[in-house]
Amino acid sequence: MDLLEYMRSQNDMTQAEWERTFEEEAKEILVLLAGGSGAGKMNGFWDVSHYFIAYVDCQTGALHTGDGRIVYPVSDEESDAGGILDRFRREAVYRLKARKRIPHKIPEGVTASSQNQFLIVEVLEEDAPCPALEEVLAEYRRPVVLNDEELGELSLDKDLDMFEGGISWRGEDIDISLEVDSSSEDTWTAAVAAMKQMMTDQDRWDRDMRAFAARELTQLACEWRESADEEVPEITEESFAQRIELTSIAMDPDGSFSAYFDDDDMFFGHCVVVYGTLADGVASAVMAG
Repeated sequence: MDLLEYMRSQNDMTQAEWERTFEEEAKEILVLLAGGSGAGKMNGFWDVSHYFIAYVDCQTGALHTGDGRIVYPVSDEESDAGGILDRFRREAVYRLKARKRIPHKIPEGVTASSQNQFLIVEVLEEDAPCPALEEVLAEYRRPVVLNDEELGELSLDKDLDMFEGGISWRGEDIDISLEVDSSSEDTWTAAVAAMKQMMTDQDRWDRDMRAFAARELTQLACEWRESADEEVPEITEESFAQRIELTSIAMDPDGSFSAYFDDDDMFFGHCVVVYGTLADGVASAVMAG
């Protein structure tokens, strides 16, 4: 089963089918929440997730570190009422009775945290004391900074799995983000190397990204121009390529990148995003935002 088929099969589950993917017996755990939250529309209900970075099995006392999720279903009515992501606080320890996800085969591209899930049966305690998890939290809060001679200072946002910083690109300051696995320093090294490779040939990349975006989006920009309330200059591929302004680049360890350009109001304040890889060049360009 490929990734798309897998995602469709998950989203097609009813609530009863989804709950059967968890063990029948509930266990008591202490869980440290960090890394955000989210909700996905399923077949007749919403799957709400809050991310954790460690938990303790209360029966054995064993500490388990690694990304995971506590999950629970909510109805469409509850979702429409709002606030479904406000039930739990980040960087807090909760004592829960919960059912562990039954291990199953997943295709490449599915995050490990999707396997490491607990379905909440009952919330037993908030701000539960747990020295082991308090140590994990202290380490999680410790700032992680990379200093590179070319890229400068890069700070790790552990919730987003992303190093953030800024560079000079053809004489102008832009933001950069390196999307990594916080727990794998190999991905840090690879993302830094990929960004530096792009910087080495920045004149060519800048030219190629602008030219590709102009070819793909000039006609759309002309259509938007026709709906403007005031008279605006004619847009050609040449002027489009000159007017857009690079503001940031997001780089993956494998050399995939997203480059974000200011649209100079050609799309009334939306942005232009160019996608590609260092190996194969620019692949697509869209208006977004």
